Amino acid sequence: MASGSGAARSGFEIGEIRKRLVFPSTPVVDGNDRFAEPNNAMTLMNRLQIDHDIEIVYKSCQKDMHEQRLKHLRQKLKSIADDDWRYPSVDKLIGLQ
Repeated sequence: MASGSGAARSGFEIGEIRKRLVFPSTPVVDGNDRFAEPNNAMTLMNRLQIDHDIEIVYKSCQKDMHEQRLKHLRQKLKSIADDDWRYPSVDKLIGLQ
C-alpha cells in the first residue's frame, strides 16, 4: 500500500506547489516600500488568502485520505478475523503451544 499524498507521489511537495501557484517566478520590486501602496497590500492579502485556502484544502484532503486508509485497514482486519478459523495458530506451528 503506497502511503503519502498524490502531490508527493508526482514529485511535488506542497511547499513547492504553493510557491508555484501563489508567488510569481520573478518578484517585481519598484524601489519603494512594497507595503506602502494599497494595490501591493491587496495583492499581498490575496496571496495570503490563497495560501491559507490551499493549506485548508490540503489538510482536508489529507484527513479524507487517512480516513479512507483506516476504513480499508478495518475491512482487511475484519476479513482476516473472519478467515482466522481456517488456519492453525502461528504459535502452534512454531511449537510455542
